[in-house]
Amino acid sequence: MNTELLPNVEMHCPLCGEALAPNATECTKCDWVLGYREEEEHRHERDPRDIAAAALSLLLPGAGHYFKGYVLAAWVILLVGLPVILVFAVTFTMFIFGWTLIPAYWIAVAADAYFRHDRRMIPIARGLHHH
Repeated sequence: MNTELLPNVEMHCPLCGEALAPNATECTKCDWVLGYREEEEHRHERDPRDIAAAALSLLLPGAGHYFKGYVLAAWVILLVGLPVILVFAVTFTMFIFGWTLIPAYWIAVAADAYFRHDRRMIPIARGLHHH
């Protein structure tokens, strides 16, 4: 396999298609920077803290949000959301869906805790430079 660089090959931005100078590290027309694919791939990895936040929220709604730094949201979920869902479950108990509201709420809170950005996590430098 030939790994030499071809000097006359025109480079284009992978995001907007703008012509780039040879060996360009960023695009002047959009937000593309060298290494953006590695950063995107890293975002899709499962973070153990996300899994822990979801597990905590399954134990107690709001605990995962508190773990990730959303203190006010955690208290609202626990002190307002949970009683409201319990009242709805009791109110609609004669319907089939009444008591299904509780596990649906619990799972939705856990999913929200999983997907929220972690405010308490200190980012680790991965060698990518952003301008």
